[in-house]
Amino acid sequence: MDHKRNSTAKMRFACAIIFLVFAYTFLACYQADILAVAQHVLSEGKTDYFYTLAPLLVTFVCFLLQLGAYAVTRVKRRFHGLTYFPSFLLLALIADVPTHVDTSVSLGWWWLVLPFSLLGWAGVMWVVRQLEPLEQEPHSFGWFSRYSWVNISQLVVMMLAVIFITNNDRLFHERMKMEHLMKEKQYEKALEVGEKSLQTDSSLTMLRIACLYRTGELGSRLFSYPLVGGSQSMYINGTSVKALMWQAPVWMYGTSPWMKKHRLKYRLSKEYELCALLLDKKLDEFVRKLVKYHELTKLPTHYKEAILLYCHLRTHPIVEFHDNVMDADFSDYQSMERKYSNPVERQSVLRDTYSNTYWYYYDYGNK
Repeated sequence: MDHKRNSTAKMRFACAIIFLVFAYTFLACYQADILAVAQHVLSEGKTDYFYTLAPLLVTFVCFLLQLGAYAVTRVKRRFHGLTYFPSFLLLALIADVPTHVDTSVSLGWWWLVLPFSLLGWAGVMWVVRQLEPLEQEPHSFGWFSRYSWVNISQLVVMMLAVIFITNNDRLFHERMKMEHLMKEKQYEKALEVGEKSLQTDSSLTMLRIACLYRTGELGSRLFSYPLVGGSQSMYINGTSVKALMWQAPVWMYGTSPWMKKHRLKYRLSKEYELCALLLDKKLDEFVRKLVKYHELTKLPTHYKEAILLYCHLRTHPIVEFHDNVMDADFSDYQSMERKYSNPVERQSVLRDTYSNTYWYYYDYGNK
């Protein structure tokens, strides 16, 4: 009898370790920034999320909830994994933060799901408790017994359900990760978030532009990222472009109703002004301002690309610009354009080589 008791003890211990590792990793790694923005919004910015302590506390509470469920049900054999159901339900409830958390803070469908799920679970556990004494003893014991695999399978199903139910919006995760790093003034690290992705939105575009401005690389790296919204994505409007945790400088609110009401107007930096013209593809105005603000011999990469493009597109440009290396690259860009007649194939080939240039943005970006 002792070896049977030890077998279920090992199984329960294995389930506990698996749950603890999953819960902490889920909270501390995958959903940390989502929980941070939820706390920021719910507290109206008065409290900060503790990235180290909070996952430990929530994991501990969830584990105490499981111990309570086990103490009440005493299910310790084939369906012991179900004693973790309330804990997984709590994890799902906590991390089910809507993408528009700043405009809709409510339990949503959890008002119905939570009580009915617990009632259903209680009914199932009552039936299981009645049947457990009638179960036949397994033929194998130990860490790899049938009991272990059956219970671990139950945990895996509940883990997948939690991951599926909670916030999985990749762009929202990237935005909150960036805002967290920007709050800590880690702008270079923030720029690494989603840097290989081809997808973006207006708020993510705004955050990247703000980081590039802070690192002094706006004119040299702006078009190495996917961009949408044109110059409107450079400024916060509270709807399509917004920051939920990072406190943006006042001048980034552009011509918001609040600023108009108070007749406030802030002088934009020259780099923001120039890049706004590039984003809107206003080459003529860009060149006119560029010659006033910069020496043509000391230009960042994207400014060189833009003025070179301007010189090729205009019959009588107001300035002449040449750069041997960049002239060769632009010639290659044009050759590749002429080589492929299929628009989709042409764009795909050009994106592979020149997606980080202003030329590619001018022809294919922001559409």
